[in-house]
Amino acid sequence: MEKEFYLSQLSPIKMGEFTGDAVYIVSKDGPIIDANGPCLNILGVSKEEIIGKTISDLWNMGVFREKNNFFLGYDEYAVPQLLRKLNEVDLEEFNVENAPRLSDLAFNEKKTVCGVTRLGNTEKVVLFISIPIFKSGAEKEVTHVAAVVRDLTDVIELKNKINKVEQNLDYYKKLQFRDTFIGDSQCMRKIKYLISQTAGIDTTVLISGETGTGKEVVAKEILMRSNRKDKHYIRINCGAIPENLFESELFGYEKGAFTGALQKGKTGLLEMANGGTVLLDEVEVLPMSMQAKLLRTLQEHEIIRVGGTENVKIDVRILATTNMDLEEMVANKQFREDLFYRLNVITIKIPPLRERGEDITSLANAFLNKFNEKYKKSKYYEPAAITRMEMHSWPGNVRDLEHTVERLVVIGDGNKITKDEVELAINGERVSMDVNLESLQHAVDVTEKRVIENAVKKYKSSRKVAEVLGVSQPTIIRKAKRLGIKLNQD
Repeated sequence: MEKEFYLSQLSPIKMGEFTGDAVYIVSKDGPIIDANGPCLNILGVSKEEIIGKTISDLWNMGVFREKNNFFLGYDEYAVPQLLRKLNEVDLEEFNVENAPRLSDLAFNEKKTVCGVTRLGNTEKVVLFISIPIFKSGAEKEVTHVAAVVRDLTDVIELKNKINKVEQNLDYYKKLQFRDTFIGDSQCMRKIKYLISQTAGIDTTVLISGETGTGKEVVAKEILMRSNRKDKHYIRINCGAIPENLFESELFGYEKGAFTGALQKGKTGLLEMANGGTVLLDEVEVLPMSMQAKLLRTLQEHEIIRVGGTENVKIDVRILATTNMDLEEMVANKQFREDLFYRLNVITIKIPPLRERGEDITSLANAFLNKFNEKYKKSKYYEPAAITRMEMHSWPGNVRDLEHTVERLVVIGDGNKITKDEVELAINGERVSMDVNLESLQHAVDVTEKRVIENAVKKYKSSRKVAEVLGVSQPTIIRKAKRLGIKLNQD
């Protein structure tokens, strides 16, 4: 009758919550008076083996571990809190020497005690709830404790799976790029991966590619993902600085350093970017004298102002872009080998648009949305228009495509952009517009492409085209490859 009386003191709600859990009843004088079937699976000992045993016996049998792990809390309301805590930290961080016995705590504290621990025999991580059972009519006298043990192994496995999924999500979030960085071709996925891997590391990155491929866009992506994104970012267009002003512009100068110098001196661009990032655009045009000084800055992390004698420490991350083959320039003694290797720690090479034609549609749509919004238009492409764009070689690369889409949005009264309109925009008279809207190099590319294509149509062979245009045959072949011109077999 004693067992039935004490079991009756456990509310049906609580017993219902613990269906499938291991449950045993401990009397105040020590022995376990009852247990259920799941004890074998969870504790590693059967119901028959533990009835009549004391808690100390269970420790000696290896059910519990001498060095244990515990989260502790009081009453059943602490259980959700313990489980949330378990999701936040690793259980192994909570190694406790001489772990407390929860049944003893329940007897002494006269209230429900719960904890999370790792068992000895089965190595299972379990939730323990020790519930005091009071003598009938005596609320302060605890005669038995019901120990309920819930297996959390599946919960832990689920937690680990969730953590893995979250890690994967974090990884893919890193590969999510801003609207300005468009493309899902294999080569662009590789570039995005390189950006995600190098952005957070303060190393130099050399970004190479033809004019208009988006080198500065890549540089900005690296910046926005770096720990310097909120610091100074200075783009130095090396091709726009006169050679005699390079040193004073990059390093600054002291008061009265030269005739015409400002009386208070001037802070150089590298020093202004201290703590941030510097983009050296068109780094290939740096004069040899400046290359040596820049190399020293990269190696020593310091500068000397023009007219100064003190070393000024600076902390900048250097990104550099080039549309030239720097290795070839090194071989031709046009670029310092030591500076090349210092800049070339990480290289990101952007392929021309003609080599990633699968990106053309997504780029064209993105630019269409951009210029529709800018010019308050509602233009759309007919399918044949997109097909024509995909067939084009785009010698000016992404910039060429962007400007073409802008013209298509601006010009014309209807909303539908047709194949004929695309054809006109691509092959129409454009050079005068290109000189104003695009780089000189792009205007040259457009003109060269037209001249070579016309010559190929008329003279067929590359040898004859080279002879008529007054250049070598290898030059024609190289230019045709770069500009996307298909040559006839000689």
